[in-house]
Amino acid sequence: MKIVDAEKIATWKYEHEYAMYSFSESNEDIQELMNGEYFSVMDEMERVVGFICCGESARVPGGTSIGLYQEEGYLDIGLGLDPDLTGQNIGSVFLKQSLAFLQNQFNSSQFRLVVATFNERAIKVYERIGFKRDKEFYSKVHDEDMLFISMKLEMSIYSFEEITEQDLTEVREIYNYYVSNTTISFHTEELTLEEIKASVINRDPRFKSFVIKEENEIKGYVLITQYKSKQAYDFSGEVTIYLKPDIVGKGIGGTALRFIENVAREQGFYTLIATVCMENTLSKSLFEKHGYEQCAMFKGVGYKFDRRLDIGSFQKVL
Repeated sequence: MKIVDAEKIATWKYEHEYAMYSFSESNEDIQELMNGEYFSVMDEMERVVGFICCGESARVPGGTSIGLYQEEGYLDIGLGLDPDLTGQNIGSVFLKQSLAFLQNQFNSSQFRLVVATFNERAIKVYERIGFKRDKEFYSKVHDEDMLFISMKLEMSIYSFEEITEQDLTEVREIYNYYVSNTTISFHTEELTLEEIKASVINRDPRFKSFVIKEENEIKGYVLITQYKSKQAYDFSGEVTIYLKPDIVGKGIGGTALRFIENVAREQGFYTLIATVCMENTLSKSLFEKHGYEQCAMFKGVGYKFDRRLDIGSFQKVL
């Protein structure tokens, strides 16, 4: 949390029954937001649109009274969205991305939050993501008892390991699925082990390739490869993600993308470019949600499954 964000958030006012979530614009509120347990949530234009809190700052007195927080292993969290953005069906995206950030930041897979029971709108969003209702209890709000409910979520933890020759058979199987069944890959014939090795094991140490694992099982892979071979392109990289088809759309792509962007920054890249077949709406949406802007369109440059295919280039300056 930056002080300028805290000062902005402290002015937010919620209406009707949600007024209990409003700040008072006091120095105490700003100091609370700056206590080290709050994070600003920014949009692609670097405007503050929400906040996340964790630890003690996410706990309520009534929960302490019933011993709710004595159960260890859970990271207590709270979230707030700009009141001008509420009711616009973006709560699920906000929550998913916040959880992915917290998972990476704290290496945590178990989350707990508390919400007023009247706030069915928020409860539905939490349940849609996978939170389960736990305990109900009362806590004081403006000297009146209000009923709250705690909710818990257990997420899978994904790890990233640099691809080795031992991974090539599974990596090849994942990639060849997209060759044979989709227009996501523009190969029309399946790759051999040697061909897949050449595409994912890099001679230049600046370019990195990682398998994505859940409990030691490979779920996909993500890589930064050379964008073009001429030296002036050395600070640009191409980013690619392939997942097993049965886990596409479950949020792993966003986690992998944030991970590889951090690797790219460490390696000194200025920008990343993703090349996407425009039929691939899931990939297009993934990159756009994470700040990639379409910077080029090539009409009919591919031909597969008896149809002409368009390619888009999506770019993000790191």
